[in-house]
Amino acid sequence: MKRHVAAIVALVTAVLVVDSHVDWVSQDGGKLLEVNGQRFDLRGWVAEQTRSWQSDCQAWTPLTTLPPNSPTAQAILLVIQQHSLPDSRSARWLQLLQQDDWSVAEVAFETLNPSLVVLRLQGGQWRVQDQAVWSGSTAPWHSGDLVRRYLRENAPGLPKALIDCVSVDPKRYGPGPGGLGPVSALGTKP
Repeated sequence: MKRHVAAIVALVTAVLVVDSHVDWVSQDGGKLLEVNGQRFDLRGWVAEQTRSWQSDCQAWTPLTTLPPNSPTAQAILLVIQQHSLPDSRSARWLQLLQQDDWSVAEVAFETLNPSLVVLRLQGGQWRVQDQAVWSGSTAPWHSGDLVRRYLRENAPGLPKALIDCVSVDPKRYGPGPGGLGPVSALGTKP
């Protein structure tokens, strides 16, 4: 067999093998990379890598990480604890960031899933932005990217630096380490 024929046969075989194992699938209005039945949010993973390279959270001087015992943090926690009674009474801090009149709080509860809550200072009072609360799994989507997009879309005035610097823990919200872990076609871990 001539070399160019062998090269063409090898190339066609390689393409067919890859095509039988790798595919793009549609789910929830987006695309996931599927490799041997395992789904990955490649777009979300790339978006998070890019965000982490471009965001310098240490350089944002108006961005503040609030200590849990500060008066502002206590006022915000009280608002969250009163928001969805009776289960919200057990809210406790995981993280709290503030920029100007916006705040993003992550709280844990005794009976509810951990939540990321966007609040805004309005008329001297902190108010939960009802449409901008995330709780639950993002599987099979990359947790950081999906949660950030959701909060940004549901709180349009939320400062980019604030949402970019909130830590979204894939152990609490996502499908696996780094948010790129495999998830079966049914949305559960293999």
